[in-house]
Amino acid sequence: MSLFPTKVNFDICTFCNHKCTFCSNADERTLKESVSYSDFISVMDNITKYVAIDELGLSAKGEVLLNKDIIKIVRATKERYNVRYLYISTNGAILSKELASDLLQAGLDSIKFSINGYDEASYKAVHLKDDFSKVVKNFNDLLELKKTKYPHTKILISSIINRGKKELEESFKSYFSSNYELINAILKYDITYTPKFKDFKVAMAKLKPCPLVFNEIYIDSDCRLGLCCKDYFKEFDYGSLLKHDFKELYLGAQMSSIRTMHQTMEFPENHFCKNCLLFESANA
Repeated sequence: MSLFPTKVNFDICTFCNHKCTFCSNADERTLKESVSYSDFISVMDNITKYVAIDELGLSAKGEVLLNKDIIKIVRATKERYNVRYLYISTNGAILSKELASDLLQAGLDSIKFSINGYDEASYKAVHLKDDFSKVVKNFNDLLELKKTKYPHTKILISSIINRGKKELEESFKSYFSSNYELINAILKYDITYTPKFKDFKVAMAKLKPCPLVFNEIYIDSDCRLGLCCKDYFKEFDYGSLLKHDFKELYLGAQMSSIRTMHQTMEFPENHFCKNCLLFESANA
């Protein structure tokens, strides 16, 4: 069994052009960085000395398309590191047909649009932006690219809006008509934990260890080894991958202690992971 997961989430941009009500990105405590191409290469070279990365996500807390080096980063991921599956999540507002074409040509395997609304009013209420029509057009253009040139691209929609999955599917079907069948999945998500949530009352006996600390390597937009995508306010910092050896950091005492906590389900009072598990269970 490998010492390391083969799935990596490298959050290459935490700036965002939206201020979604369910997200902590707009909070001033959230780290705001964009990873340069040269730093991306340095970090990936560090990790791939030990890990044959099978799956790589490039987005988590912000709008990945605001990273000016995104095309070069995608191309390097496929050509230099031979990553099998490369994906991003975006709100889609700036994903023009030209940019989408460049990304797919560079080798991107999957794009997920976060569309948290079923019309202009409901969308603006969540995203706090009047971009619904623009996003629908951009998504339709992306579906056209899949139909005409990139048939194997995985295209998804995620949403947290308070509607049943069937209703959600019917809403999107009305906007994308014949292209609707090209969508691989529509995912209805619940709001997940971030540090802005507090006070959960759930029996610890009902909780299960989080798979993320065992199955995924998470890298923050400042190129430091982090805990996971829910740590918006940078509570955890396991060291810079621009300055330290990946293996030493990942197997070091700090990260090992987190994995032990999840194996034993014993956490200090008010620990981030404990609060997250309590939140997920309270809202299941």
